[in-house]
Formats: sequence, C-alpha cells, structure tokens
Amino acid sequence: MRIVGIFLLLVMCLTAQAQTDQDLSTLVDGATFPNPVFVSPDPPKPIKGWEMTSVSDEKVLKGEYPGEIIKFRFKGTAVGILVYSDNHSGIIEYSLDGQPWFELDVYSNKSDAQLKGFTLDKDLKNRKHTLQIRIMERNNPESLGNGISLQSFYTNCSLKSRMEF
Repeated sequence: MRIVGIFLLLVMCLTAQAQTDQDLSTLVDGATFPNPVFVSPDPPKPIKGWEMTSVSDEKVLKGEYPGEIIKFRFKGTAVGILVYSDNHSGIIEYSLDGQPWFELDVYSNKSDAQLKGFTLDKDLKNRKHTLQIRIMERNNPESLGNGISLQSFYTNCSLKSRMEF
C-alpha cells in the first residue's frame, strides 16, 4: 500500500463549528460528542484514487480503490466519521495512532444513500492523534461495490485538525 499525495488542511475550531449543520449532530453519540466538530474532507487538488463528488446534493470525498490511505490528524478524546451508506458501500479498515487495524462495514441494504455516523473511538487520551482509513478489497457479500463516500470527520475537541492523502 502507498500513501497517495499529501496535503494539509488546518481547521480552527470556531470555523468548523460555524459550518456545522445542526442536523448532523443528531447522527452522533451526544454523550461522547456534546458539541461535535465536523471537518469536511475537501482536498485543494485532485487525489489519485479519491474524488470530490456529490451525494444527495452534498460534497463528499469518494474512494473506490482498495489500499489507498487517508490520514486525519486531530486533538481530542473521541473521533468518528459521517459516511453515505447504500447497497454499493464497502468495508473500511481504520487505525488510530499506529495501533492494530479494525474493520467497519458501512454497507446498507438501501439503494438510496443514507448519511450515517460511526464512532471509531471514544476512549482516547486528550492529545493529538492520527486516524488512518483505507478501503478493503473484500466487501459485504450483499454489497454491489466496495466504495466509501466520506461526508466528514468529527471529533469532540479540536483546535487544529488536518487531513493527509
């Protein structure tokens, strides 16, 4: 596997909160994320294997090629992702701070994409962390694909966050 192109995206906490749609907060665990900060994965230039596209009239970062890694650096004690899930969605793997990889099947049996929140970890020390995500080649047997449509990352505390590809 290789890490594709690199870019930095610095996001100040207040800026991210100002861009937050209140309806998104209903998709996350309110106890873990009482004031969630949403960070859009919007690269300044095209990234091989990933493209900005639209799902349900919203900009998302879509990946369909297994093995390509996204890195998201953040500060906080919890992190999650909002993805559009449908019958073409696949399985991702994620790792925090270089620890073992965990699988997450984002498949849904619905043909229409539905936005879903997934808490990836909520017991982190309050410091800087690195989340890595990659698409798996294997998919849910019922899925028609293996892609992921990432709408945003979310954290419970973030002064500065950045994403790398």
